Amino acid sequence: MSKLEFNYKIIGVGWAICELQTANESLTFRASYLSDALNDLLNALLSLNSDMNPEYYVDETNFSWYQEPGLTEWHIKAFDIKSNGENLHFKINQYVDDTEKGAPETTSAFACNYDEFVYSVVESLERLIQKFGIVGYRAIWVEADFPVVAYLKLKHYAIHKTAFPFVNGENGTLKTMTSMDYEMKLLTTDLKEY
Repeated sequence: MSKLEFNYKIIGVGWAICELQTANESLTFRASYLSDALNDLLNALLSLNSDMNPEYYVDETNFSWYQEPGLTEWHIKAFDIKSNGENLHFKINQYVDDTEKGAPETTSAFACNYDEFVYSVVESLERLIQKFGIVGYRAIWVEADFPVVAYLKLKHYAIHKTAFPFVNGENGTLKTMTSMDYEMKLLTTDLKEY
């Protein structure tokens, strides 16, 4: 099984890079403020996990990152994410110009384990918010909020391998509430402890 290392960094106002280290190569993808790149990636990971997203679960998802004028198209497919194998498959196409796509300039394909990838993503996000803060992220990513909800759901999953815990609402009928105490504790929990 090949482990994938993920690192997402803000490199300037409205600009980020995503560095991926696969078993065979190092890949770098850029994103500009024209797309909510981090949010798109996190929501894709949530949508591929039936435990985390039972009503809107999919086994394949796509999203794009814009670079003015380049474009990176992500295609991710999940196969039995509860297994220990390479159950997450990526195909990433990069284009020089999003207005005249034609054939991709480069195409990368690789596979890894869902749980290990989620853990690596959460580790990277911890470094990101420790550097910029949640409010600071919004300032440097040109008025887009840090995707705190998706981050907390994925962090809980990385630690416990279960969906985020909801609590019963009034009269015990609706499970639509979460514990603010737990959310704050999770936000400040060091992932390296797990």
